[in-house]
Amino acid sequence: MSLAAWFWDQKLSDWVQGIGSLAATAAAVGIAPRQERGELNRAEAARVLRRQVLAAAIAPVLRDMNTTARIRNGLSQTISRARQDETPPNAEDLLIPLPEVFMNTIDRVDVFGAEIAARVYMLIHRVNDYNPNVHSLREWDVPVRTWTINPRPKPDAVTETLNILLPRMESEVDGLENARVR
Repeated sequence: MSLAAWFWDQKLSDWVQGIGSLAATAAAVGIAPRQERGELNRAEAARVLRRQVLAAAIAPVLRDMNTTARIRNGLSQTISRARQDETPPNAEDLLIPLPEVFMNTIDRVDVFGAEIAARVYMLIHRVNDYNPNVHSLREWDVPVRTWTINPRPKPDAVTETLNILLPRMESEVDGLENARVR
């Protein structure tokens, strides 16, 4: 029997069904990677948006903390020139607060990556290292003129960390604002 005779002996419906099955298989193989790419792109876009929204919440707080640290630094320099009979300022006047909105968002800081998350935790550590020293000065009756010796490097370290974090957060906020304009 020849190949042509065998071909014409087969039912046409079998051939159509076979070709249809092959086409469906090829389509399924092509659709799965495309869907996966789409899901990955949507997940990345959602992660970027979460990062930008979190930066929009944190950036103003970091700016305020930076201003506060600079003011505290200037105040501590002024204290070193105070007269002996001058009343020392309250410890609260020298503290650098960690605002609640900042502390409530810390558990999501990993969206910025390991380097920025480490910097945020370093900032918290440095502030938490500085503030107890300020309280100790008052409690231990340390002479006012020497107040700058003990905590002085610590607000500089806070400011240094803030100077690294602020540009990164502001660039994230700019990305959010630019995406909104488009």
